[in-house]
Amino acid sequence: MYWQIGKLILEEEQQGKERATYGEFLIKSLAQTLEPQYGSGFSIRQLELCRQFFRNFPITNALRS
Repeated sequence: MYWQIGKLILEEEQQGKERATYGEFLIKSLAQTLEPQYGSGFSIRQLELCRQFFRNFPITNALRS
């Protein structure tokens, strides 16, 4: 799940770039939207970790080994 969330943040929201083109408020904005609905698992720190997790393991098969 965390890998998928990180993938969505990096590929969809940031369009594969290291940073979003519209500023550094992407993670903060996502957290403010998701955290009230789904709980503390979607805090700013948790979303940053999801994005970092996907960056470190961009190939899903690497997670199994």
